[in-house]
This record gives sequence, structure tokens and C-alpha cells, in this order.
Amino acid sequence: MTRQNKIIVLIAYLLILAVFMIAYRSNRAAKVKRLRAELASINAAQDKSRAGETEVSRLTKLIPVDANTPVFIETLYRAARESGLKQHEVSTEAEKSSGNARPGGSDTSTITKHPLKISAIGSYRNFAEYVRRLQNSERFNRITDFKLSPDVAQLKGTLTVELYSLPVKR
Repeated sequence: MTRQNKIIVLIAYLLILAVFMIAYRSNRAAKVKRLRAELASINAAQDKSRAGETEVSRLTKLIPVDANTPVFIETLYRAARESGLKQHEVSTEAEKSSGNARPGGSDTSTITKHPLKISAIGSYRNFAEYVRRLQNSERFNRITDFKLSPDVAQLKGTLTVELYSLPVKR
């Protein structure tokens, strides 16, 4: 082979090598781009899952699976002590009522209501502070009945509070 032929073969080899390198790099860039898109979608799915877990945790605190009435009663006594109510008593009512979690839906789980009767003596400010603390409770509850009547230099009040629990099928 002559020197000129060797140079032509070398140039052809370099051109073919350059074409293969460009094809390899563009294919690799496309794969990297696709993998980055997949990674972004996986990260978005993880963020959505974390947000869902946070929401489930928050809702479980609001309406727990177990009524855990004794803990809530302790919260009520603490709120009464901090608001200055006197002769604070809490009693549970024997009847529990249930209702559909989603009226008209296919969900068969039920919300269970746990009524509590509260009676106390104190001033108007004491009752207002007690109701404020009850409303700011971490747990979802509902005051269904609230009566105040005058007593000797004080007010005598009775409240009915409902707690809720939502059984979850596992």
C-alpha cells in the first residue's frame, strides 16, 4: 500500500469512527434524558405519596380508628382545670350511634359517635375559655348541647360532646 492509500484508509477510519461516536453520544444523551424524566416522575410520585401519608396521619388524629375516650376525658379535665371551672364532671352515655361514613356511597364503614355529658360550675369567662380549648382540641368533636343556668353567684352548665371514631378495614 502506498502512503496515499494509507492516509485515505486512515481518514475513512477516522470518519467512520467519528460517525459512530456522534451516534453513540446522541443515543446516550437520549437515554440520559429519558432516565431523568423517569426520575422526575418517580420523585413526583414519592412527593404525592408523602403528602397522602401526611394527610392520612392528620385525619387519623381527627377521627381515629379507636375512640380512646379516656384520653379525651383527661383532655377535658385538663381544659377545665386550665380554664378555671369548678366541680367539673364528665360521664359517658351508654348509647353509641353509628352512621354511614359517606351517605349514598358504596363505603360500608360507619362513623361511631361517642356522646359525653359534661357538667361544671364557673363564670361565663370560664365556660368561654373551656369551649375555646375544646374547639382547639386536636381531635374532632362536636358540641351538640350547651346549657347555662344561674347558680349561687356562678353559672351552672351542661354540655353534650360527641366524639367520633371510624373503623378501618385492614
